[in-house]
Amino acid sequence: MKMQRKNVALAIAIAAAVASPSAFATNGILQAGNGMVAHGMGGAGLANAGEASAGMDNPALINDTGTAVNVAWSYFSPLREADLSALVGGPFVVTSDAREYAIPQVAFTVKGNDLISWGMQAYALGGMNTDYPFPGAGSVSSLGVGGAQTVNLQGLIVAPQISFAFTKNISVGVSALIAKETLRTRNLFGTGDVGTGEDQETGFGLKLGANWKLLDGVALAAVYQPKMSFGEMDFFKNFLGGFGFSGDAQLTLPDQFGIGGKFAAGKNMDILLDVLYYKWSGVDVFEFFGWDDQWVYKVGAEFRPGDAWALRVGYNYGKSPIQGGNKAVNGMMDAAFANYVFPAISEQHVTLGVGYKLAKNTTVNGYFLYSPEKTVESQAAPGNPAGVKVSMSQSAFGIGLNVGF
Repeated sequence: MKMQRKNVALAIAIAAAVASPSAFATNGILQAGNGMVAHGMGGAGLANAGEASAGMDNPALINDTGTAVNVAWSYFSPLREADLSALVGGPFVVTSDAREYAIPQVAFTVKGNDLISWGMQAYALGGMNTDYPFPGAGSVSSLGVGGAQTVNLQGLIVAPQISFAFTKNISVGVSALIAKETLRTRNLFGTGDVGTGEDQETGFGLKLGANWKLLDGVALAAVYQPKMSFGEMDFFKNFLGGFGFSGDAQLTLPDQFGIGGKFAAGKNMDILLDVLYYKWSGVDVFEFFGWDDQWVYKVGAEFRPGDAWALRVGYNYGKSPIQGGNKAVNGMMDAAFANYVFPAISEQHVTLGVGYKLAKNTTVNGYFLYSPEKTVESQAAPGNPAGVKVSMSQSAFGIGLNVGF
C-alpha cells in the first residue's frame, strides 16, 4: 500500500506539471461538473461519493470514496458563431476555428481511518477560447475587426484535501486550491499588436464542504468556495485600460456556494439534485464585461439494473451570465457584443452516462453531454449597433477508470 500511494502521488505530480486543460465553458467559464459519474447526471454530485474525483466538487465526500485512484479524459467540442452583419452593413457571419479540446482529470483518495481521509485532485480550472478567422481587408477591417482574433484562457487546479468524519453520518472537508492559468490573445477586438499578448499567473484558494447522511437513502451536502486569489494579468489590464477599465485584472473564479441532495428511489435508483450560485459580478473583469451572477440547477438519476451496470441521465440549466441589454465597458457596449470573443452563453445541458464494474473494486465510467444552440443579441449602445448575434452549441464525451484498493 505504501508503494501504491507513492506511485499515485507521483502520477498526480506529473499530471500537474504537464497537463494543460483547455477551455471547458458550460456554466459561465466553469464545467458542468467534475468526474465521469457526475457528468453523466448533469454535473450533479455534491452529495454523491461515486468515485475518487467526487472530491473535486465536495471535499467532504472523500470520507466515503475509500482508498482509490481515478484517471479520466474528456473531449469537448463547442461551436461558436458571431453574426456581425448589423455591424458591417451586410451579410457577415464568422465561425470560430477552435473546436476541439482534450481535458484530463486525475484524483486519488486515501482512507486513513474511520475519522480522517485525505487525497489530491487535479482538474481543469475552466476557461474560454475562440479563434475567429476574420478577413484582413475591406469593410470589416475598416471597422476595426479585421484579421484573425484569438482568445485562449485555460488553467489547472491541484487540490490537496482532507476530510473529517464527526460520526459515521456526518463529514466535513477542505481543499487547498493551487492553480495555474494562462491567457493568450491575438488582435483582440481588432486592435492589432495592442490586443496581442500572453501572461501566466498563479492562484490560491479554498473549498469547504459538508455531507450529512440524514436518513437511510437520504444525504444532504453543502459547499462554499470563496473567490480565488490570482495575480493580475498585466498586459490584459493595460489593454482594458484603453477602454476605461480601472479595476483588478485577476481572471479568477468567483465566490460560489451550493447545496445538494441524494435520494434513494428504491434499491436500484438514486435521484440527485444540486443548486449552485456563482457571483460573477464580484470579479472586476467579468463585471466590466457585463456578466450577471448565475444560479445553476443540476438534476440527475442513476439506475442500476444489475450488479455490474449503472445507467445515468441528467439535466443542467444555468441562465447565461451574458445577456443582450446588459451594459458593459462602462456603458459603452452591450454585453452581447462585448463578449463575442468569449461567448460563455450556454444554458441547457442534457447528459447520458454509463458505468460498468470490471472487477470488485474497478469501474469504468463514461458520459455524453449535449448543449443545444443558444443565441444572444445585442441592443444598441454607443459602441455597437443592435442586432449583433453570438451563438454557441456544445457536445462532449468522456471516459474514466476508478480503481479501489
